[in-house]
Amino acid sequence: MKLNKFIRWIPVIAWMTVIFLFSAQNSDNSSQTSSLPAEILARLFNPDFEQCSEAYKNMLLDRCQFIIRKLAHFSVYTVLGMLTYNAFRGYEKLSLRLSLLFSALLCLLYAAGDEFHQSFVPGRNCQLRDVLIDFSGAVFGIALAALFIKLLKKLRDKHRKAV
Repeated sequence: MKLNKFIRWIPVIAWMTVIFLFSAQNSDNSSQTSSLPAEILARLFNPDFEQCSEAYKNMLLDRCQFIIRKLAHFSVYTVLGMLTYNAFRGYEKLSLRLSLLFSALLCLLYAAGDEFHQSFVPGRNCQLRDVLIDFSGAVFGIALAALFIKLLKKLRDKHRKAV
């Protein structure tokens, strides 16, 4: 059973490493990562994008890049929340409530540490808003995972009764 607990933490650590590597990108590399999705989003918002003034294009691209970056924060932490909840679920002695709480706390601490880490990266900074977005994504992921597992249990129980 100890091996099962250990294996559940491997994806958590791997995903934390991915987040760390994204956070370690300087501002130029980070901007390049989100520039193409931002341009696609800008063109969706404004089909006449090519005919717009340069000032308007730049403003729209900046806003779209902001949206893409914040969605990325939310999304990567949604995955982290799901993985973390799954790891804590491996401890039978933990109640559902404690599994949820520990998952959320770990994700919150990692989000805060991640933002602090960014303050040392050239062109990046530490923002409380990003910690809150990250934490919101993690809580969403934890809730999704908990609901999914509850649904699977109901389906499994229903199938067992039918057999």
